[in-house]
Amino acid sequence: MLERIARLTWQRPKLVLALVGVFVVLAATLGRGVEDHLKPAGFTESASESERSTALLREELGYDPNPEIVLLVRPRGGGRLNLRSPAVRREIDRISDGLARAKHVGRVVNPLEDPRRGPSLIAQDGRSLVVLGHLSTQDPESDGGEAAEDAARRVRSARLDVGMAGFATSFDDQTRKDLTKAELIAFPILAVLLLIVFRAVVAAAIPLAIGVISIVAMFLVLPVMAELVDTSLYAQNIATGLSLGLAIDYGLLLVSRYREELESLGPTREAHRRTIATAGRAVLFSGFTVAAALAGLVVFPQQFLYSIAIAGSFAAITSALVAILVVPSLLALLGEHINAFAIRRGPAVSAESGGWYRLTRGVMRRPVAVALGSSVLLLAVAAPLFSTTPTGPNIEAVPRGLPSAEITDRIDSSYGRAITQAITVTVDGEASDAQLRGLQRRIAETEGIENGTPFVRASRRTAYANFGAEAPPLAAISQDAVKEIRTNAASPSAQVLVSGNTARFVDEKQSLLDHAPTVAAIVAAATLVLLFMLTGSIVLPVKTLIMNALTLGATLGIIVLAFQEGWLNAPFDYPGPAAVELNSLAFLVAIIFGLATDYAVLVLARIKEQHDRGATNEEAVAIGIGRTGRVITAAAVMISVVFLAFAVSPIFFMKQIALGQAVGVLIDATIVRALLVPALMRLFGDWNWWAPAPLKRVQRRYGFHEV
Repeated sequence: MLERIARLTWQRPKLVLALVGVFVVLAATLGRGVEDHLKPAGFTESASESERSTALLREELGYDPNPEIVLLVRPRGGGRLNLRSPAVRREIDRISDGLARAKHVGRVVNPLEDPRRGPSLIAQDGRSLVVLGHLSTQDPESDGGEAAEDAARRVRSARLDVGMAGFATSFDDQTRKDLTKAELIAFPILAVLLLIVFRAVVAAAIPLAIGVISIVAMFLVLPVMAELVDTSLYAQNIATGLSLGLAIDYGLLLVSRYREELESLGPTREAHRRTIATAGRAVLFSGFTVAAALAGLVVFPQQFLYSIAIAGSFAAITSALVAILVVPSLLALLGEHINAFAIRRGPAVSAESGGWYRLTRGVMRRPVAVALGSSVLLLAVAAPLFSTTPTGPNIEAVPRGLPSAEITDRIDSSYGRAITQAITVTVDGEASDAQLRGLQRRIAETEGIENGTPFVRASRRTAYANFGAEAPPLAAISQDAVKEIRTNAASPSAQVLVSGNTARFVDEKQSLLDHAPTVAAIVAAATLVLLFMLTGSIVLPVKTLIMNALTLGATLGIIVLAFQEGWLNAPFDYPGPAAVELNSLAFLVAIIFGLATDYAVLVLARIKEQHDRGATNEEAVAIGIGRTGRVITAAAVMISVVFLAFAVSPIFFMKQIALGQAVGVLIDATIVRALLVPALMRLFGDWNWWAPAPLKRVQRRYGFHEV
């Protein structure tokens, strides 16, 4: 295949570029408004107890049992809310009617008209009251934002101050702003870095152009994907960042290798062919390696994770394909003009590095000490991982800069958590009123439960009650309360189900634990197979797995220190909880593993190239790292810039994902590649290249080779 690509891009470069240009125009046109096809959130499992309970009540009642929109009504200028004033009461009725007319709102609780719940919805200090809006939609995650936007227009008041909080006013829309802001930050920095790397304007422009094409390609992939499977809105940000970062890396690698071949062979067909046969092979293999690591996440039932798995896999493969088609075509047309508009004389950062060669030789003179020292360092950095406090998206994590965050705090302090963050207990089956009263008393006495409402019948066979927790919904005591209710609130004639934010988080943790072994097995197996097909060794893939695990542990340890322990709260303007978001943790495990394997591929491919040419094991390692040192370091810095640009998001788990990806890349491109790789390659010697004879024959026939 690589031979055919080399021939096509050498003989028909203008045709290839024209076809890519048509594709870009179509993708930009058809993918316009891509976010309209995507769904918010997606952190839950539909088959979990909490989601089944909510779906049951929604079906019986015709609306969600818990309010997704909560209006906090106060007098303008402060003071007490005069509920004896006819004008004030009329205005509250008007606000309630406006909320009732909003899209997807199925029920509104006006405290002035509901004698049962009314008193609990009026603050004891008389300064405010709350109006509750329950959604009738079967998909509140997707329709909640639309409902909140419509409600905000309808409940404006010139007489009273109306604030809005609740699940429907969450921060999913923030992702659209974050994407634009990240791109505006990343592109200028990347342009400057590429100029430093190549010291020529034309050469620097090519990787950036590949990044733009790859991003535009995702505009077409995401809507098509959304038609086939529900796709999380966050997949757009993550896939865009990954597309840009990988495309820059691949463009950098191809252009650097071509400039190297250009010096020895000139602008010839052989220089072009060798670029694709070597760097092109590494790019293709790298794209499929990252895709394989992310594809393992598709096993998880959470929309957030499986949609990122699919979108991220497409992003990796698309970036690789765009790079090996567009870059060689441009190089065929440019030839020696690749170095046009040079801004400074001297060797470019992408040139071979004698410093990296000498460092590698030095490491291999003391392999045991370096290997042990590096491993101990990475394990020490990973140690905080064992004290991780997991968390999930919830109302308390809404960015402090958003109005709904302040409103939520005021509601919780004045009315308790049963309003916006209730633990809902559903009884489905035959249960008498006396049994329901007894169950309500037992649940109210559970440790961690502060208060609760009586059971209300949604139908003859279904009843529910809401309970408020003493602590925040994701606190350990609140989770323990949910577990105790599930264990001790069983009924012989009915099924007792627990839902609400706390129960969702408990179910989410269990779901991730249940599926994690399968995901790990898929990722490990794919990595082993792909690396074997590249190297023809079974030793190198196993060593790579171990080094990837060290990189992963150290990265996650830094995330715990940065956000849970608060070490980087100030520089990252971190507004979130002192914990690590659970879905982000699962994603980071896969993506860091994939990116670490990506850099292993780029180094091992060059080492194997030298070894196949007859160099000794040590000389092949020194030459391979020496010739990739500068370019991989530059690539790591650039992809880290792309990832860190997304840390401008006020959404707490996007900050964690952004920093995690950047740290993982930098650790692997420095400590692992500069120290562990050469040390272990020296210790294993020729055993690095060992595989049983039957497997060797398989690799020679089906594996990746230079052409």
